[in-house]
Amino acid sequence: GRPQKHAEIVRRDPANEREAHERSVSSVVLCMASPVFKAMLSAGMEESRSRRIKVSRDIGTARQFDDFYSCLLPATAWTVSIHQENVDGILAFSDYYQVILLKLEFDRALCHFPPSVDRLVQAHKYGLSDQYKRCVAAVASDAGKPDLSVLKDHPSVLFDFLKRIQNQFSDARVALDNIKALRPTLLDVCARISMGMPLGPEECTAILSVCSALT
Repeated sequence: GRPQKHAEIVRRDPANEREAHERSVSSVVLCMASPVFKAMLSAGMEESRSRRIKVSRDIGTARQFDDFYSCLLPATAWTVSIHQENVDGILAFSDYYQVILLKLEFDRALCHFPPSVDRLVQAHKYGLSDQYKRCVAAVASDAGKPDLSVLKDHPSVLFDFLKRIQNQFSDARVALDNIKALRPTLLDVCARISMGMPLGPEECTAILSVCSALT
């Protein structure tokens, strides 16, 4: 059935159901932008009957949802400025609710933000291909020895980083310094491999070979 024009967004704290933030939204706007909202507000779903959509705190804050919703409204979308304070929240909501065009816009916008290891992991998490390639290249070229320890929890990102850094022998000193900085992380990943962490054979071979070279 066709969704009604209005719904209530209820953002609940899973640890405290009594704390909730509610706001009225246009279900037409939500359904046009997001296949997830459209499915939730279709006939037969609980949200369609109650006209209330529960948003977990795990996705983001009430303020971040407001920023996200402003990006969907025709009257306000063009006025939203993307900056360090709102980019992460809007991106999280657009990914969760599958607002693909908004995610693509953020993939382009993030290219204007300074690259970092955290941005690299974020780009991988949300499938931002342009941002991911940019961050891999930038971090691999960084002679300032960035903190790479977070990559031990993201073996596929670590593998892409290794491939990039091994190809950068036009500046062999930077490449060698970065590979040496990776050694503790690589050793930790190797330990996980021995405990059965799922990695492809190509990834295992590359990581283990670099560890051996640095021993």
